[in-house]
Amino acid sequence: MKDLDLEYKNEIQTILNDIITSEEHSAYLETEEDEQYQALRAAFEPRIEQLHRQVSTASPMQIIALEKTLLNEELEGLYLSKLLGYSVLRGEVSDQLKYLRPQDHFKDILLAICNSANFEHIKARISQVVQVGFALSSDIWITNLINSNDNKKVKYFLQSMKKPELRVESARKSALARFKRQFKDNVFYYAEIPQVKAELSKLYPEFRNFIEIRVKLDKVNDNLKNQIIQFLNNKEFHGTMEHTTILGLASAFLELNADDKKNLTEVYNTLRNSDSEFSDMHLDFILTMRNRDVDLDNKADNNISSMIDKSINDDISDYYKLMDIVHGKGYVHRDAVDAARTFYNSHEGLSKINTCVRSVIYAYFKRAIINLEETEYPIFMELLGATPASAQSDDVVTEEGEESHDSTKRNLAIPVYMEIFSNQQFNQNIKDLSMIYVRKLLRFHTDKRGKDYQDIKKFVSATFIDLGFLNSKQSVELFKSKRKKKAVAK
Repeated sequence: MKDLDLEYKNEIQTILNDIITSEEHSAYLETEEDEQYQALRAAFEPRIEQLHRQVSTASPMQIIALEKTLLNEELEGLYLSKLLGYSVLRGEVSDQLKYLRPQDHFKDILLAICNSANFEHIKARISQVVQVGFALSSDIWITNLINSNDNKKVKYFLQSMKKPELRVESARKSALARFKRQFKDNVFYYAEIPQVKAELSKLYPEFRNFIEIRVKLDKVNDNLKNQIIQFLNNKEFHGTMEHTTILGLASAFLELNADDKKNLTEVYNTLRNSDSEFSDMHLDFILTMRNRDVDLDNKADNNISSMIDKSINDDISDYYKLMDIVHGKGYVHRDAVDAARTFYNSHEGLSKINTCVRSVIYAYFKRAIINLEETEYPIFMELLGATPASAQSDDVVTEEGEESHDSTKRNLAIPVYMEIFSNQQFNQNIKDLSMIYVRKLLRFHTDKRGKDYQDIKKFVSATFIDLGFLNSKQSVELFKSKRKKKAVAK
């Protein structure tokens, strides 16, 4: 955590002075009614939010210092409910949806609210936050927090926030997902950047998550970028999976100038030449990002590829040479398919590097399908090997939508990759995506005598059976009209 800059401290003091001298504050002190407190909130919370957004965007390493300053009792608990939500979402959780380490900042903000003279006005706005935060925390941690307060009303409130139904992992997952959606457009994530190796395992999960979130929101400024590169240049971290992952994220997603690219190229070269395990760890990075739903698309791969010295003879060179073809030509271009076939057959089918290749092709197909509208089903048909009239073209379409009018280079389709890979999980994933889109089509094209419905039915009935996605009975069931239940006569 970095100390708060003087300009931010001065702004907080200005807001505080304005609160104390405001008519809204005077009216609230006279009545202490909820209506007046809400008027005070409406008058000053937008200014606090603007300051919080400014700090989190321009100086993210100071965000915790800012939030600790906002716990000042003289600020009447304004904006603390929002800060409490931020603190709950910052914590990294395990696969079982439990915090990997205690969330002390969450505790500090919650206790500040509980000890506030305005607790009764604030508590109605924090129930969901506390329920989710408690569900993600350990029972011992919650008990210690509750026992640290002597106020009986506060204790009763906190005890009521422990919801037995959230002990079930699936219920925690749903509750956390709903809660996250409320903050999807807010910039509030924070993480400490490890400085020595002893800090790495403890700080890394939130550090990685912080970078991923910032990248998705396009909120990585020069100051933060420089701190990340400083971390990557620290040789104490070299050879660790944590460093390999941050190196991959930075190379893939940060806007780097020529000097930064040269710097990271040298880091890659050093690791590839000195660490025999590095290639394997980089492939692990690729697969981990796929599992975390971080989109290593063609742009990200091209960014990494530009920092890979292809003259070094290792799996990384081989992989990015293939990616240059797949991304450059387009994944359904004959040259890309032929290159993938040759590459795939030269490695063991279940090898890590082949798994990475399958993940790239699947990601292309997924990206294409989820972005298709219901009227664009001929593109879907073509991807699965059909040639509907509207799709009969010799154009080769890359991911960027550029067309190449080369009659000798017809598009190939996903079933070709299914044949190359001969992988049950890949086939299942393609089937699942395809079925989602088909059901979407059937909800949209409801006229069973219409051309669209009949084209879709004919295609699915033939192609899905050929590909093993459905058997004949399942195909019939998919298009069978459901009988409406007869109304029971009274």
